[in-house]
Amino acid sequence: MTYYYIGFTPWFGFLTTYTTQHQVNVPLTPAFGDHDVNPPTGGFNSFLITAVSGQKLPAPFVFNPGQALAGQDCPDSNGRNKQLDFANQTFSEQNLTLTRKVYVPSNQEWARWLNIVTNTGSASTPVTIALLGLIGSGNATRVVTTSSGDNILTIGDLWFTTQQNVQNSLQPTIGYVVQGPGATVPVSNLGISTTSSPPGKAAFSYTATLAPAGSPGSTAIVMTFVTVQGKSNAAKNTCNDIVTNPLPASAIKCISEQELSQIVNFEHITPPMLKNATVKLKFNKTNQDTAQWKGKITIGAGINLSGLPVTVDLGGVMQSFTLKKGGSANNGDGNKFNLAAELKNGVTKAGTYNFSFNLKGDLQTAFAQYGLTNANASNVAVSIPLTMTAGPGEYAVDQPFTYNATAGKSGTAKTS
Repeated sequence: MTYYYIGFTPWFGFLTTYTTQHQVNVPLTPAFGDHDVNPPTGGFNSFLITAVSGQKLPAPFVFNPGQALAGQDCPDSNGRNKQLDFANQTFSEQNLTLTRKVYVPSNQEWARWLNIVTNTGSASTPVTIALLGLIGSGNATRVVTTSSGDNILTIGDLWFTTQQNVQNSLQPTIGYVVQGPGATVPVSNLGISTTSSPPGKAAFSYTATLAPAGSPGSTAIVMTFVTVQGKSNAAKNTCNDIVTNPLPASAIKCISEQELSQIVNFEHITPPMLKNATVKLKFNKTNQDTAQWKGKITIGAGINLSGLPVTVDLGGVMQSFTLKKGGSANNGDGNKFNLAAELKNGVTKAGTYNFSFNLKGDLQTAFAQYGLTNANASNVAVSIPLTMTAGPGEYAVDQPFTYNATAGKSGTAKTS
């Protein structure tokens, strides 16, 4: 708070303005749970199966995380695990197995859920996956904005934000990412109840058809994100950043290639095939770090490479390229990209082709969070996420490396 006072100073008749500033720290109340009912209820993002084979279940199958964890993984640069892996829960009468993983990064203002459903039966099975829970703002919940730019929820929205519709509210603003553009299985129901008991219930649902056990497509993963912020613009910007194309590299950290291929509420993600990759950090020089990547990607026919946009996000280091007609681009300063596609009549023939990119600059700042630190290291296992678009294709992988470093001098990460 800032107060302004105008005082009269007797010497020479001057008016003097005095300013005093007082800082008031008031803690925000919890974002989730209805705290106005007795007893108070809590929890958010409950994971349920509400329908199977088009038939609504009399009582939904509720995933129960109360059992012991299956494990923790995804350590940060300080060795702290950032992901909880929950145990499988089997619903044998419907040949379904449910589990989930929850990831909270060290340097991002969101949490990520992987909600995983697997068909263990011999027939294809449509299932409706529901995520619901209670918002702390209860019946005073209002939608602030959506990805459409308004405050009306529709199943076409990728994200939305809410806050408590109370003057001087102590409730934080919440942002919810429910799907990405081009989702294979988009959200089929999206809403917030402010009148039913208990009020402030958010619900999202998706209907996916699971292939028979052992077949590709027998597992579906619904990936969602939530951010809790003090200001609505911060929640909006965080949600908007997550659904960029490509996904930010941090969003796929600790997701395996198989899991990436099973995510259904974002555009299908294809891992690039790796030949080799090397990261070299120079701790005794400025902006002289380099990353080199060689691999293969599969592209379709009929793509004109001239002017084709390509975006590379390697662990938060981003470069955007515009290809020439032969598939190359050079941004200068050691940043370049090449796609060696075969052309016919000036456009691509469908196939799998070599690609490469080089990045140069300050990489160590971004990569430190992935374990590539300015400290002595010998054969340390690390991984750096890569997301990339090449025209209409999206590619992503959380790539393992082996890291060796001498503090104050240099560090090198190589693929096995």
